[in-house]
Amino acid sequence: MNDREYRRYDMFTRVQTFGKERNADFPAGSKAAGHFAALSQVITDLDAAKASQGRGRATAKAVLLDALRLDLQDIARTARAIDAEKPGFAHPYRLADSNSQAGLFTAADAILIELAKPGVAKLFLAYDLPRNFVADLKADVEAIRLADAVKDSDDQEGVASTVAVGKLIKSGMAAVTQLNAIVRNKFKRNAIVLRAWANASHIERSPKRDKNDDGETPTPPSA
Repeated sequence: MNDREYRRYDMFTRVQTFGKERNADFPAGSKAAGHFAALSQVITDLDAAKASQGRGRATAKAVLLDALRLDLQDIARTARAIDAEKPGFAHPYRLADSNSQAGLFTAADAILIELAKPGVAKLFLAYDLPRNFVADLKADVEAIRLADAVKDSDDQEGVASTVAVGKLIKSGMAAVTQLNAIVRNKFKRNAIVLRAWANASHIERSPKRDKNDDGETPTPPSA
């Protein structure tokens, strides 16, 4: 949610509180009660949308890339040691200067092809690499690819949540507009209640702008 939406959300919660404090004035089944209920649902749905927008990653992608980079470096270093006895052996295991994800993936894919050849992995095990070092390398690559897929999914969900927030804000504004008419008619001779309503339904202005920032007409703060 952006600043504009948060200011309207804050107004919705104040209006909701106004309705709860004067619940006896708006009996069940009345038009006002229906609009207060609709506004409460909007607030609930906005809370859910905010949570969806703010969902974080369980594992930082940078950590996964570091793990892959370290595994590749261990394998490359071991290959150079093997090269002392088997000249030319280390060449397929050389790492590119680039530390980009694409570069790491290219190196990992090429190295996994070499390690799949009969007897090659055993040469590395003789230098005390972990027994499951090939599986670990594959797992690192897959973890990063999964992180990318999750990010894409989260991004799509975030876009959907943003659209949902816009619709919810519009619904909430419509409910408040209806309530504005009802409250002002019902309490037109009660200045204290009208003042409380004006305070509740007022939309705070952006501190960076003097005018309403989106052209929407907020609930009038006074009659």
